[in-house]
Amino acid sequence: MTDPSLLKNLPVLRDIDNKTSQICLDNDLQLSLIKGKSKHLPEYFQTAVYAFNLHIKGKWMFRINHREYKIKAPCFSSILINQAINLIESSNDSVQYVLGFSPKFAEDIQLNLAGYAHVRAYMRPILPLTHQQMQIAIHYFDLLREVMQLPNTMATREVAIDLVRSMIHFIYGLYDLSLHQLNTLSRSEELVGQFLTLVELHSHEQHHIQWYADELCLTPKYVANTVKKVTGRTAGNCINENLIRQTKLLLLTTTLSVQQIADRLGFKNQSHFGTFFRRFAGMSPRAYREKN
Repeated sequence: MTDPSLLKNLPVLRDIDNKTSQICLDNDLQLSLIKGKSKHLPEYFQTAVYAFNLHIKGKWMFRINHREYKIKAPCFSSILINQAINLIESSNDSVQYVLGFSPKFAEDIQLNLAGYAHVRAYMRPILPLTHQQMQIAIHYFDLLREVMQLPNTMATREVAIDLVRSMIHFIYGLYDLSLHQLNTLSRSEELVGQFLTLVELHSHEQHHIQWYADELCLTPKYVANTVKKVTGRTAGNCINENLIRQTKLLLLTTTLSVQQIADRLGFKNQSHFGTFFRRFAGMSPRAYREKN
């Protein structure tokens, strides 16, 4: 149970009163403090950013890539780019910090996408915290909030980059520490985490399982069977779902033409791209953009 005195002594929590406090640094870094029940989202959405959520108080239920999680504070949840998210419900007393940053900012802080902690965060995105760990995490978030309220200069950005980099090292350090306290990833989960990370990074140019199997130095059959056993989905579906999410994101958030999107996502031509999208979305890319 969360220490009441800890919440009481946080000045950033005293003046929220069931509202969302949000600070942005350019378009690359966003910090939100959310207190109170979140609204239900009827359909899943795709993440275009990385997000690390510090759950300070309350309970939540949501799906990440169609896998359901029920969590209780205090804990971290890690939401990585291009994941499908569906928030089912949250308790009325919920309090959470949400740190989101763009792929560009991830490069600035040198986020290790191939590292074991990142793979573990992909496969097991919920990290329980002790009260002491939560207090340290809150201090990080509070300090970052103060920095982001300074005038938006190059110096402010550099300080924010260093602080977020340190925070990510702290979070991933907790993931490493949890390996000695919780069950470690099975070999199958570790393999699937590596596969999904490769899909996240390369599905815009590599559409076939053979390439991923070669990168993992395994046979396509072994990769396919392991992915199916762990996720309940075929490896091909994982690749295609990632492509569809990327396509929808580009259609709705950019002015790129359908041809340009097809080129960016590695399709032979616009006709092939249109057939692929129609098979999964039930309409053409242009119709999807106009409808939404």
